[in-house]
Amino acid sequence: MTQKRRLLQNLPLMFVLVGLVACGGPKETVKYEPDPFPQPVITEQEPIQPVEEKVAVDEFVDVAPKPDLILQTVNFEFDKSTLSAATRAILSQNARILQEYPEIDVRIEGHCDERGTVEYNLALGERRAMAVRDYLVNFGVAPISLSVISYGKERPIDTRHTPSGWDQNRRAEFVILNQ
Repeated sequence: MTQKRRLLQNLPLMFVLVGLVACGGPKETVKYEPDPFPQPVITEQEPIQPVEEKVAVDEFVDVAPKPDLILQTVNFEFDKSTLSAATRAILSQNARILQEYPEIDVRIEGHCDERGTVEYNLALGERRAMAVRDYLVNFGVAPISLSVISYGKERPIDTRHTPSGWDQNRRAEFVILNQ
């Protein structure tokens, strides 16, 4: 008798054994226990009284909302990560705002125009973002509140393939992470 035939003959026996093993063992009985926290039954005869909530006001918590903070974007020259005089003036204003609100965390995003390889533009975008970060830190902004990322040429704000479009895409932007 072949092994295949022997297996087919014993197949019903194997199903019975598997069923006994899977279903075997002592059965547990479930006892009904009443709910220890029963819900009250409200009838129409019982009026529902409103509950007055008293809210404690902490005198020491500043609950005034922060104004919408806007940090200005700075632009760069072609293939450069150095800060121009106009860029430094904008960054000085941004630094004063960040010093006024030291609890604010900011991500500095470096961007490039479409010219150049992906790898080159990622490195250039990082150099731009780091130059901005270093300027803000030298101005007195806490380094722990600043993070840096480079998007290279992957997130243009102007998709035209023109010099004016490229000028707008060579930038460092500020994203406020908690406000």
